[in-house]
Amino acid sequence: MIIGLIISVILLLFIVGYLFFTQKYVYIHHSLLLPNSSDTLLSKLEEIEFWPSWLPWTLYDDELSIETKPAHDRQIGGATIRLKGKHIGVINCLIETVHRSNSLSCSIETDSFYPSALGLQIEWGNNEEGQSLMQLKAYCTLSFWQRARQLMYQRRINADMRLLLLRLKARLEPSSDANVRFTHNGCHKLPNIDAVTKPFIVNDHSMSVQMEQGFRDLTISLGPENRPAGPSFALYEHADIRQHYFTGKLGIPIQCYSACEANPERIAFKGKYMSLIYQGSYQHLWLAWHVLYTFCRTHRLNPTHKRLNLEVYEISPRETNDSLQFVTVLYIPIM
Repeated sequence: MIIGLIISVILLLFIVGYLFFTQKYVYIHHSLLLPNSSDTLLSKLEEIEFWPSWLPWTLYDDELSIETKPAHDRQIGGATIRLKGKHIGVINCLIETVHRSNSLSCSIETDSFYPSALGLQIEWGNNEEGQSLMQLKAYCTLSFWQRARQLMYQRRINADMRLLLLRLKARLEPSSDANVRFTHNGCHKLPNIDAVTKPFIVNDHSMSVQMEQGFRDLTISLGPENRPAGPSFALYEHADIRQHYFTGKLGIPIQCYSACEANPERIAFKGKYMSLIYQGSYQHLWLAWHVLYTFCRTHRLNPTHKRLNLEVYEISPRETNDSLQFVTVLYIPIM
């Protein structure tokens, strides 16, 4: 009797604590200054046939069919965009209401990405300085048990909405730093390499500045007689975007090594790696990792934490000052 009462009280406290410390919804809010007037944004949103070019889910499946269906009166309100793929399943985007002066709302239904229908609100207008401003709001509800994974869903939706905003901005302003490219590069076995390396920790300064300084130090330590035998790279031991904390080591491949301050080591890459080629500014590089991880998840590929993620800087600031031309190859070790 007493034991049963104690168990009941513990369960009650657990349920109350669970309801109190978890949230029943996910809410994301992003904003973006527009290069042109709000009318330009509305004209792009009215081009239903081009929606798939900036919806993020088209990046996650290489076997995709797309169907766009305008409303009966040829208006944008009531139109649907349907994505169907072997790996992402079916995603239906229904444009529900349009207020030409300031907003558009739509509903995203999918059985493989989010716990419930994702509500999407796009608003536009002018800020206090008179600049054109777009705001994007996304929200979905969580069931009782889904609330335990609220942070995971929030990170996933946040990255997808950032990606949506970035691709939409690229259509509005093709010459901006939002004009990035993601190209899936298949599964590879990587050759072992000889390289000089340097550990790095980033937690409070600009990551690109610290890494560039690290590569500069490595180049100096190699001396003039040891020229790099390939593009520089970074191996990640730990990466926490939310806390801006990254650890690992930087490396420069070498051949025909001559005596100098640096000490080379053999780096062995075991197993297979899923790869993605990213072209664009380092500012959005974290979204490339999101695309690659999501691609692995939709294709039922299991990344392993027993080996390190790899970035190879094929075209970096040492080759060009144009950040849109930077090319980085990402590798995720898979089981």
